[in-house]
Amino acid sequence: MKIKKILNQHKKIKKLGISILEVASLIKKPDGNIEVNLFGKKLKVNSAFWYMHGLEELFLEETYKFNSDIETPRIIDCGANTGLSVIYFKRLFPKSKISAFEPDTEIFTVLKENLHTFGYDDVELINKAVWNKNGSIKFLASGGVGGRISEDENEQTLEMPTSRLRDLLDEEIDFLKIDIEGAEFDVIKDCASKLKNVKNLFIEYHSLEKNEQKLDEILKIMKDAGFKFYIKEAWNNQPMPYVNKRTNLFDLQLNIFGYRI
Repeated sequence: MKIKKILNQHKKIKKLGISILEVASLIKKPDGNIEVNLFGKKLKVNSAFWYMHGLEELFLEETYKFNSDIETPRIIDCGANTGLSVIYFKRLFPKSKISAFEPDTEIFTVLKENLHTFGYDDVELINKAVWNKNGSIKFLASGGVGGRISEDENEQTLEMPTSRLRDLLDEEIDFLKIDIEGAEFDVIKDCASKLKNVKNLFIEYHSLEKNEQKLDEILKIMKDAGFKFYIKEAWNNQPMPYVNKRTNLFDLQLNIFGYRI
C-alpha cells in the first residue's frame, strides 16, 4: 500500500467523509488507539498503516464487492478485526445477515464499539477463533492485525475458545471471508464437503516459512467444491525470492477469490 496512491484518489477519498489533510496526518501516527473519521462517524483503529491499507483494499478498490439477488445475503466474516470489512458489507447490503468472528479480545472490544457507532447492532459478533473443532486452542494475541493460532511453546499464548466453521455451512452462504493468519488450511479442509453451500469465497492464504506450503491443496479443495479461482498477491513478502529470505512471519501471502459461473 502506497500513501501516494491513496492521496491521488482524492475524489473517492472525499466520498468516504475523509479529508486529504486527515489522510496525510495519519502517515506519522504510531500504532496504538487512533480515532479517525469514516462516513461522518468516529471509528477506532489500532494502526494508521493497516487502516489506510484497509481503506484502499475495501473502499477504493472494493476487493470484496459481490452481487446478490436478495436484500439479505448471508455473510460470514472470519477475522473481522476492528470492523472495516463488516462496515463495507453493511453499506453494500444494509439488510445483510452477518456473523463476524474476532478472537483477539482487545480487538473484539473495538470491533463491537465501532459497529455500535455505525448502528450495526444486528451483526452477530463472536469472540472466538474459527477452527476445525469446537473447544479451545492456543492463541497469540497481538492487539493488531496479526493475532493467530500458535503451537510454538516459546510464544506467550492464551487459551482461546474456538468455533467450528463447518457447523455454520449447512445453510446457503452468499459470502464467506476467511482471513485467519495461517489457520485457513485446517479450517478449509474440515469444511470441504460443505463448501458447496458457499456462493463466494475469499481466503487470504498465509505460508509460514517453517511449514510445508498448502496452496495446492487449498486450490484442489476449492476446485472440487465447484469454484473457479482468481489469485492476487496480498503482500510482497519476498521481493527477490532467490536471494532474500522472508520479510515477515510469512514467506507467501495471497488473496484467493473463489467464485461460481
